[in-house]
Amino acid sequence: MAKIGLNNFRYFELTESDDGGAIYGAAKKPGKAVSCSVDIEASDAKLYADDAVAESDSGFASGTVTMTLDEDDITTQAALLGHTVEDGLMIRSTSDSAPYLGLGRIVTKMVSGVTKYVVEFLNKVQFSEPSQENETRGEDLEFGTPEFSGDIMTLDNGNWSWAKTFSTKQEALNYLISVGSHYTITYDKNTGTGNPPAAAVVAEGDSINVLPGQGAMIAPSNKTFGGWVTTAAGTTAVTEPYTPTGDVTLYALWETSGT
Repeated sequence: MAKIGLNNFRYFELTESDDGGAIYGAAKKPGKAVSCSVDIEASDAKLYADDAVAESDSGFASGTVTMTLDEDDITTQAALLGHTVEDGLMIRSTSDSAPYLGLGRIVTKMVSGVTKYVVEFLNKVQFSEPSQENETRGEDLEFGTPEFSGDIMTLDNGNWSWAKTFSTKQEALNYLISVGSHYTITYDKNTGTGNPPAAAVVAEGDSINVLPGQGAMIAPSNKTFGGWVTTAAGTTAVTEPYTPTGDVTLYALWETSGT
């Protein structure tokens, strides 16, 4: 198995539930992924008897994650580090406390010649204030990419990470987004034939910027595809960007040819 790519960082505000699990807010994108490093420290325990190791155990003790992004956005910095933004001004205060977050990413892998997409998720992370280093521009142009490091912790139930493999990147992204507060958009062919587009998962408060077209659907006789409507009898197609306010079904709008 070879790792051949990294994309789609998402972070989620974390609230631990009464049963020791986690409740996550809507998925948010911090920026495009450049790199991610996860370092784990294991705890080793050994029981010696008769001058030899009779029992041993090794488990998660602590860890750190370092992610590098393509851009240095103050809104992302404030969200990751607990700062405030007022009228475009990021204010850092000694009283600020970085929030606990869930952190996910999609790792592209090659398995026996087949590309797979693995969602890797850290259940509880707290980022720390990064060091700042700047230098004047010289003869050669160099890109500076922001780097954020955080402590990996366990939930109250002991869980600290999980992973799940998918056949397509879109399936992986839908699943990652669905970890937090989200809405599902289902597409209905509405008297057409063939297959409508696959359902889309949108984080609460986000918009879908590319509504699927006709795709594999076949129009009824003497009809052409006119977009998507919110009721089966609707006549006005929704426009982009489309922001759902709950789980919704969009219906194919079939218009009489020539109109």
